[in-house]
Amino acid sequence: MKSNIKLFPTINSTSNFPKGVVFTIALTSLLSLGQGFIGNYSAEAAPRGEPIQLSQRLPDHFRNRSNGLPRRIANIIINDAARRGRVTSNQVRITQVRSQTFANPCIFNFGEVCTREYNPIKGWEVIVTVQNQYFTYHVDESGSQIVLDPKTTDSGSDNSYQLPRAIANNILRDASRRSGENISNLKITQATRKTFGNACEFNFGEVCTQQYDPIQGWEVIVRVEGQSWTYHSNESGSQIVLDPQISDSGSENSGQLPRAIADRILRDAARRSGEDVNDLRISQSTRKTFGNACEFNFGEVCTREYNPIRGWEVIVRVRRQTWTYHVDESGSRIVLDPQVSDSGSENSGQLPSAIADKILRDAARRSGEDVNDLRISESTRKTFSNRCVFNFGEICTEEYNPIRGWEVIVRVRRQTWTYHVDESASRIVLDPDIGR
Repeated sequence: MKSNIKLFPTINSTSNFPKGVVFTIALTSLLSLGQGFIGNYSAEAAPRGEPIQLSQRLPDHFRNRSNGLPRRIANIIINDAARRGRVTSNQVRITQVRSQTFANPCIFNFGEVCTREYNPIKGWEVIVTVQNQYFTYHVDESGSQIVLDPKTTDSGSDNSYQLPRAIANNILRDASRRSGENISNLKITQATRKTFGNACEFNFGEVCTQQYDPIQGWEVIVRVEGQSWTYHSNESGSQIVLDPQISDSGSENSGQLPRAIADRILRDAARRSGEDVNDLRISQSTRKTFGNACEFNFGEVCTREYNPIRGWEVIVRVRRQTWTYHVDESGSRIVLDPQVSDSGSENSGQLPSAIADKILRDAARRSGEDVNDLRISESTRKTFSNRCVFNFGEICTEEYNPIRGWEVIVRVRRQTWTYHVDESASRIVLDPDIGR
């Protein structure tokens, strides 16, 4: 302490020193301090163990802000981006690293439509610059899962945005076969790299679940005469699907309803209607993909499960009515719209007298009225989508497990009682809201 105190008089007496000497001492002191400061700053800027390769490729304001991204993972991402961009790794820069918790694998995999399931994956979102492009990666904490945003243009990998010639040729051959056109008259006007959310979307499903089970591939547009045909293909080309809305004329499974299936439908309509088959005609047939068995069977309330059935919707003219049939491609399943009133079959729209008698007896027993004083005022052929609906459930699932039968209205004194009955009359249910 004494030496320090004595310093002040010495410094304060600098007025006795020549000015040049004082300036030299001050400048030397400042330079010494500056050297010490710079040395310490450099040591902190690149400490041992930091992800050096990452740091070298970050702009100045991002250095030391890697958010814990390990050098090993950073190198994998840099090398992958270099391969895809067809550049050297020195030309790749990581411009942003964000620590992130992805809510579920769908979001981690850049899914466009994801469920709200919470199955978290901790990791990072990494933005990489390759020349004038930005690549976005998602990576988990271990580095075992590294995913590139499928919307990123990738020019260096086998699965690039350039549609492989082999797949292009397969698509053109298919279009030629379906259209009857020579392959040289067809051309691919557009090929877009695409990630389909699931098999339903890949297969052009109109109503699909939000399940994320991605299929990487392409959407390909082919010019066929004056039409544009849309194909979906997976990466390997093992699955190539034409939009079922397209009317093709060159294949066996074309939009033209096969004669054998048409004949079967007409025979069925003749049997149900009691008309001669020669008096019936098919007025329309439309190529169609039914989303699932429920839709194929004319279900009124169906789930969104996608289990497609390809076939036709066929309209038959019966007297002054139009009857609608659904039929699959093979003709092994032919279903008439249950709303149609047919008069030639045992299970017609006409309520069988044996079932009518059972319902009237039940109403008489419940009401205490004589059976001769009761009458059925209405009976409607109906397909109940499941047991819950058949049993007058107020809140039912969308499960489709159809029960075919009738809805029957019985006049009891001044009340109307509603019954549901199946085709065999083994189940007869009165609306539970009826006052007994």
